[in-house]
Amino acid sequence: MENNFLGIKNTSFKSSKFLILSIPVELTTSFGKGTQFAPENIIFSSKQLEFFDEQFKIEPYKYGIKTLEPLQIDVKNSHSMLKKIENSIKKLIKERKIIISIGGEHTITYGIIKGFKHFYENFNVLILDAHADLRDKYQNSKFSHACVSRRITEEDLKVHILGVRNMSKEEFLFTESNKENIKIFYSYQMKKTDWRKEIVEKLPSGKYYLSIDADFFDPSLIPEVGTPEPGGFFWDETIEFFENFILRKDIELIGFDFVELSPKRLDSPSSFISAKIIYKLIGLLSLNEDKNHRK
Repeated sequence: MENNFLGIKNTSFKSSKFLILSIPVELTTSFGKGTQFAPENIIFSSKQLEFFDEQFKIEPYKYGIKTLEPLQIDVKNSHSMLKKIENSIKKLIKERKIIISIGGEHTITYGIIKGFKHFYENFNVLILDAHADLRDKYQNSKFSHACVSRRITEEDLKVHILGVRNMSKEEFLFTESNKENIKIFYSYQMKKTDWRKEIVEKLPSGKYYLSIDADFFDPSLIPEVGTPEPGGFFWDETIEFFENFILRKDIELIGFDFVELSPKRLDSPSSFISAKIIYKLIGLLSLNEDKNHRK
């Protein structure tokens, strides 16, 4: 089978709406290890997915999914790593494709965001994560996976973080003093509401970049993450949220990543579920394409 997402034959760059970019980085993981293997495992597992989406009644792969060569990065240096990611995204974004990055630790999202800023003057950042990742420094590094959201806020972007259920006092105080630029939706609060609709209604209109940390999900669904946190979220409710978010008329999703999976073997269930999440998002973005074509 082709070593491409879904195992489909290699499609041309020009005819593809979606680009899959693997960024197998593991530099600052602080508990469970294995994020460097996640892109390969997710792509391997994706070959077991059906092309047809029974929920949306479409075959999203027909919009063209191009699997790019994995990004080769010197993981010994955070600055050079992030710069290479930034430059790679900067080149790809000019092609007006939807870039789907598969990590890798969450640090990669900062380099991706920097790349997007070369093309988009302003956009919102939506992060699904069990952790706030708002520390200024962690384990002597300002570019730790535990600092990625903090670095993104320094890019003068509005950041919305959903699903937080573990944070330090430092992070809490930082959010309290930066409420104009950071909005935290805590897990314990979300679960008391119809968050799948209510949060979408609260989000401002505009362009969005989406970053999904695998630990947003409950460990019973995706256990293979660096730091699993109890009280997470499940399949149906999350897909419903994505549907409400992506199909909202005044919101445009310009790209997304999936990070922090730490699979223990090539054919792990967590990798399969992660691949299906990515394909569901491609399906929703394809529905948007259909609506735009009919206008």
